[in-house]
Amino acid sequence: MASFPTAVRSSPRLAFNIIQARRISDLTITRTGKPILRVQGGRSVIAMILLCHTATVFGATGQLGRYIVNRLARQGCSVVIPYREEMAKRHLKVAGDLGRVSFIEYDLRNTESIEASVRHSDVVYNLIGRNYPTKNFTLEDVHVEGTERIVEAVAKYDVDRYIHVSSYNADPNSPSDFFATKGRGEQVARSIFPETTIVRPAPIFGFEDRLLIRLAGITNIFTSNNMEERYWPVHSIDLGQALETMLYDDTTAGQTYELYGPTNYSTAEISQMVENEIHKKRRHINLPKAILRPAAKLLNQVLWWPVLSAEDVDKEFIDQTIDKKAKTFADLDITPGEISNFTYHYLQGFRSSATYDLPPATEKEKREDRKTLSSHALAALQEFYGERDAHADKFEKLKTAAEKQHDDAAATAGAPTQPLSMDAFTEDWNESQFWYSDETATLLATQLLDGVGEDETIAVVSAPSVFVALKNLLNTPSDTSAPVPKPKPKQVYLLEHDQRFAVFPEFVFYDFQQPTKLPAQLKGAVDRIICDPPFLSEDCQTKAALTVRWLSRATKTATPRLIVCTGERMASLITKLYRFFGLRTTTYEPRHARGLSNEFYCYANYERDGLWQFRDDGGS
Repeated sequence: MASFPTAVRSSPRLAFNIIQARRISDLTITRTGKPILRVQGGRSVIAMILLCHTATVFGATGQLGRYIVNRLARQGCSVVIPYREEMAKRHLKVAGDLGRVSFIEYDLRNTESIEASVRHSDVVYNLIGRNYPTKNFTLEDVHVEGTERIVEAVAKYDVDRYIHVSSYNADPNSPSDFFATKGRGEQVARSIFPETTIVRPAPIFGFEDRLLIRLAGITNIFTSNNMEERYWPVHSIDLGQALETMLYDDTTAGQTYELYGPTNYSTAEISQMVENEIHKKRRHINLPKAILRPAAKLLNQVLWWPVLSAEDVDKEFIDQTIDKKAKTFADLDITPGEISNFTYHYLQGFRSSATYDLPPATEKEKREDRKTLSSHALAALQEFYGERDAHADKFEKLKTAAEKQHDDAAATAGAPTQPLSMDAFTEDWNESQFWYSDETATLLATQLLDGVGEDETIAVVSAPSVFVALKNLLNTPSDTSAPVPKPKPKQVYLLEHDQRFAVFPEFVFYDFQQPTKLPAQLKGAVDRIICDPPFLSEDCQTKAALTVRWLSRATKTATPRLIVCTGERMASLITKLYRFFGLRTTTYEPRHARGLSNEFYCYANYERDGLWQFRDDGGS
């Protein structure tokens, strides 16, 4: 029995029937009656005996070329690429499998070289275009006369399809030479080959574009219309997909397509988008058209690399218009990409090393766009915002009253004042803030004032609700009928990390991580202290104890009155840290306004009948 390779060589028809069964849907009859079979990748041993599309792509070395060449080659098409410069075609050699991409040198004025490029093709793409004239080719030479030679060759060899890539705003009557010559090129193509498919892409963005890359570069300085021209930028990958789809859809023959992106932008808006992405500010200088256009034209004649051209200046004053009769991406079942989704992908290389790894500028907006809330969630959110606004209003009123020292003035006059409330300060659980209930705060404040002398100083450390209660007690008018006026301390201080309490003149910023970084006049100057360390950790408790020792006015005969409120599990550490003060666990248990899961104890260095006693297990 012959081996399989021998059987293939001796009987190609048998190998074809065994290896690859074809459905009728794989067969296409072209306009000229030629049968076309599509193959995937061209790797099969029988690929050589199958007929497949042969496509010629003029202008393949430009921005759009690689996207259509790669798509055609990987579908099994043979792609012919006419070229003028040897070095400009290198990247296209690997666009398809070996043998799928062929190159042929041509000249746009040499009809024979053009005919050699198209005579064996089923489809011809014309992507040729110039943004500015050169000493060898004017825009008329490229867009009109060059198109005429190519289309005549297509008609001469009866090529099935001709797809002509023009430009947005192509119009023979346009004031822009570029748009005018593009418009005349379309007329020439249709007059010679009526089945021409005309494609008018909007300004293209991608890796090799003259939009994002140009705006991100440092040489893009001058503009003439403040970059106010508007258009719908389109992704080069979407255009490549559209051009491939047209090859396999004969209904696109003779049609005109306006291919543009989903959103209309001005160049200024895209420039801002670019600057946000690259974290740099690009300077743009606006010059009158009468000055900039001649200067740009002169530069094009002197320099041999692309710069701002006179045609670019003209286009700045012409917004993109859409032909309502033309077909669009929707007719090809393609959804075009939004430029803002790709700026990070194409512009990351323009960032400095300091910002290179930062996330895309639009990531926050994308996350917000993806969030959807139910009606119940929206109602809860609105309620939250309402509470937040109410708290903000209360806080502003409190701040105004504190700045005007309304309470002190009213107290001096003997008039009643509006009591302060902690409602103006919402708890921040990330800062471990849990306000005491009004009853607890008032009781602790009363103990700080009990028997206070006019030469004594009180410090409230990380317990703002006690401080507010203390302020209310001090601002309450004295009973004039009493034989002895109610005593008041010399000074009261609030040591707190939350800057919101800076509305009170008694506020002193306090960070337990820096326990003695406080005003010098407070050292050894405080006679009565209440401390509520913000965190139930050994580090926080130890540093808070250092602050208390630094503040206290301790003598051989007198010890400051000290109250510490913190968790029950800190009992052994507290009695150890405050042994010098004689601090012990009391029977009183503070309560919080919103409840607290941790069991909370009050520690003091004195007892008060009817209020608290030392616990038997407290120790000293």
